[in-house]
Amino acid sequence: MNNERVFNYGYAGKEKKEKGVRTPFQIDRDRIIHSSAFRRMRNKTQVFGVFTLDYYRTRLTHSLEVSQIARAVTSILNKKYGLNIDIDLVEAVSLAHDIGHAPFGHLGESIINDELKKATGGRFGFEANAQNIRILNFLEKKFYDSKNNKIYGINPAVKTIDGILKYKIPYSLSDKNKHFIYDNDIFILEKLHGKDFINYLKKYSVFLNDRKNKEAKENFFEFSRCIECQILNAADDIAYATHDIEDGVESKLIDIGGHLKVKKYLREYGLPADDLTKVAREVDNFFSNLNNIFKTGGDGCGINDKTMYHIKVKTDLKEFFSNYISKFILNIELEERRDGIAKLKSKSKLKPKENSLILDVPIDFDDGSYKYGVVWKNGVNLEISALKQISYRLVMENREILLNRYKAENIIRKLFSVFSDIKNIKLYPDDFQEMYEFGFYDGFEKYKNENAGFQVMCADYISGMTDMYAMKLYSSLFDAMV
Repeated sequence: MNNERVFNYGYAGKEKKEKGVRTPFQIDRDRIIHSSAFRRMRNKTQVFGVFTLDYYRTRLTHSLEVSQIARAVTSILNKKYGLNIDIDLVEAVSLAHDIGHAPFGHLGESIINDELKKATGGRFGFEANAQNIRILNFLEKKFYDSKNNKIYGINPAVKTIDGILKYKIPYSLSDKNKHFIYDNDIFILEKLHGKDFINYLKKYSVFLNDRKNKEAKENFFEFSRCIECQILNAADDIAYATHDIEDGVESKLIDIGGHLKVKKYLREYGLPADDLTKVAREVDNFFSNLNNIFKTGGDGCGINDKTMYHIKVKTDLKEFFSNYISKFILNIELEERRDGIAKLKSKSKLKPKENSLILDVPIDFDDGSYKYGVVWKNGVNLEISALKQISYRLVMENREILLNRYKAENIIRKLFSVFSDIKNIKLYPDDFQEMYEFGFYDGFEKYKNENAGFQVMCADYISGMTDMYAMKLYSSLFDAMV
């Protein structure tokens, strides 16, 4: 499967010509870097939004940092366990893991999903991870088959898609809120795991979508991810838990005065008592260390010059967060999936249905990509959880951020109201008008809603916008003319 492409088109001659020059995964990585979707991430929200200060992270800088961390993790695991996990493949999936995000982050994703479901009577939804796949296989126009009137995107390797796929449940078998793959891409699941996997999902879909079985669903997601996807997830967690916190400190949204707010939030969050105690301890450690850094200009430190005080604080903060990253990376290990399943069964006293869910999954755990699971050692997962809680309480729930979120919600909903109306098709860019006119969205019309394809195109168009473009377009449509 390593060399298999999603579509049998567009690469055979090229790869033969390049034999020995670039591997299939190096080709995918390069295609991703040169894609317009990748470039657009420079103006898409990570946490703060592009309307804030220049040095805060965007989706693009976040993806580059995730890629760097993932490469480091892969290199360490390869040496430690004598494996040969492809670093170029890990880099490719890391660079592409956020290209499907809508403007204004997870808020934009949620709103587009709501609006698309309403517009199509629940037949179609939007999910950022699923949109990654849609961009690579269709919207990023690299290969066009004129004979069959098909667009094949950059036609990545099946293995590249597998490394990005975090949620292997088709929309029609999901709870339709989040964490699904589009029904049009079910064929990819069949390529990866066979038709038995689809039948397995049909058998357990009701169980998986029951909120009481949230933990079982998370276990299913985890056990159905290949090693490259797991490394990506670990790197994403590390970047989110450290770099977003660093931006929060730089912006002064996170300071030692926020300690009590976070502790109060933790008590209300509903963590199990044992985890609550451990996470609270890590929160205390973070603020204690942060306090020490800001006291660095005091007596006995040899720093009396106020300018040098600020320089010392900045360099100490950089070292502080770098140490976190190094610690997290060095405490990632692997365990055989079969051992992990045995531990899960012995620890959690699984319900019969949950037990069957895990034992019945038609994935070959002797296959190299699925043999191992990534695990955190020495409690670093609790440290990561603590940093995420700090970020959520002091950054995501900050008043200024919430005000911007309110504005962003209004922008997305208003844009969807305009561009979901087929009478406004001339407001679309030429390439979207041509795609609709020449039938690239006709496959969605069979679902009784005659404009279903148009609604999906609306979601594709709006989700591909940058924050800045969405704001400018909104202004041109709704602001009074001067």
